[in-house]
Amino acid sequence: MNILSSYISKNSKTPPSYSAKISEYQTEKSQSTNTIMHSPNSKTKTTLWYVNDIHCQIPKTERLVSAAHQTEITAKQNGSDFLKLCSGDTFIGSDEKRNIAAASFFNVAGIHAQAPGNHEFDITASKCAELLKNSNTKILGMNMNFPDNDNGLSKKVMRSTVHIGENGEKYGLIGVQPSDINERLKKKEILEGITIDGTEQTMQKLQEEVLELQKQGVNKIFLLSHEGNTVEKEIARNVSGIDVILGGHSHDLIEGVKDGKNLFYSPAGEPVVITQAGRDGNNFGILNLEFDENGRITYVQNNIMETNSYSPNMIMSKTVNSILGESPEIGDLILKDKIPQNALLEENPCADFVADALKNNLNADIVLINSANFRGSVHTGKITERDISSIFPFSNKLFKVKLNEKDLVDAVNACGKSLIATNSKPGLLQVSGLTYKLDKEGCLKEMVYTDKQGKKRNIDVNNPDANKIYTAVYDEFLVDGGDNLGMLKRDDKDIIERYNYDKDKVTIDYIKTLNQPFEIKKDNRIQII
Repeated sequence: MNILSSYISKNSKTPPSYSAKISEYQTEKSQSTNTIMHSPNSKTKTTLWYVNDIHCQIPKTERLVSAAHQTEITAKQNGSDFLKLCSGDTFIGSDEKRNIAAASFFNVAGIHAQAPGNHEFDITASKCAELLKNSNTKILGMNMNFPDNDNGLSKKVMRSTVHIGENGEKYGLIGVQPSDINERLKKKEILEGITIDGTEQTMQKLQEEVLELQKQGVNKIFLLSHEGNTVEKEIARNVSGIDVILGGHSHDLIEGVKDGKNLFYSPAGEPVVITQAGRDGNNFGILNLEFDENGRITYVQNNIMETNSYSPNMIMSKTVNSILGESPEIGDLILKDKIPQNALLEENPCADFVADALKNNLNADIVLINSANFRGSVHTGKITERDISSIFPFSNKLFKVKLNEKDLVDAVNACGKSLIATNSKPGLLQVSGLTYKLDKEGCLKEMVYTDKQGKKRNIDVNNPDANKIYTAVYDEFLVDGGDNLGMLKRDDKDIIERYNYDKDKVTIDYIKTLNQPFEIKKDNRIQII
């Protein structure tokens, strides 16, 4: 008998009508979510505050601290146990000071547990260990395997932990890292010998870890996962004993609770709720739960909240300033159009603005920016230099290059296929100096170039001119052919100028020249028809 069969056998007392009861409960509505209704068997009330994929958005962490503290006050007033949990990718990029500032979020916010994601390793495993050394947060990595020549991270990472709530209840917390981590890193070497189990092995180990927690009398178990939504659904269907999967990695914004979308049933017939709060700290979640005496969910309410609706926390702001220095105000913004939730597949008004700034200040014909390079958003009101620099945590240097029309069209076409890709990768090319239209299959149907004098010219997308050369600005990631965009790769003969800075510096300089207040809005330069 395997581990899973053994588990189901030992828990065969689960009433067969339980799943039906859950279906009956899915009628109550709140302002923002479907819920499973209260049951007279409810015994334990628990509130989870959760966030994932902050990506070093430092201004957002200041607001997230306020959100976490305010949620905690409300939860405790309602008699709920309260946990603050994070599902990975709080860090990103190689900027050490920025990552130190992001790491301070754990202690200031009082995060109980975090499961590292792939971007925690951008700074290398040993530097990640150094950043987490003084953190009070439990660091969870059940499917992480360490080499013999340990870099220190194994001393900090735990497979699981048991949290005792204020009401004396036990909560099991487990963390898993992405099985596809090698596909998400610039260089495998930054893992320094650490490996992550594949999906099947991860699920097998998860079942074993759940059983170990249950032996300790724990019947309420939460998984902090950076596996992504597809794998997280598989875990929900194939591993018994997990009540909630707090997801990450795939940047899904999962609102409410809906059967078959984020409410599943384990092999033992127990409900499993999956959450995710998008990306870049733009949102966070509040999951209100009730459990019966056997640790089964009898009520759930999932609320997604907007981070920018909270004011910055003074302690976090002072902590950040002590690490990064004071950030001067540079302008007064009116944000006419919000950043789209799936920023990979739509025109991004912030990208429009930045691309126009690069085109203007660097005297280019066109500008190309890969959508995934944007890792945050701005807000209406006073804007600081840090608000802008936080959008570009990778710190890629800019290049001015010669780009022929055929390579341009091929690149836009290749990125257009993101519309039908299961992971939405690599994302659309954000542009300046161009407008273009794609059909719903991602095929380029029309492109118009606007020269520096404002004259428009249609580009023949079916027969582009390989001899027509544009002066283009894009960053070193694309110059190296990143995101499998080899047609944008350029060698020395095609490079006109190298700049020792990224898009944030140019954008900050550009904002300082504008009349205040200034606006950011879409102009439909990218259309899906």
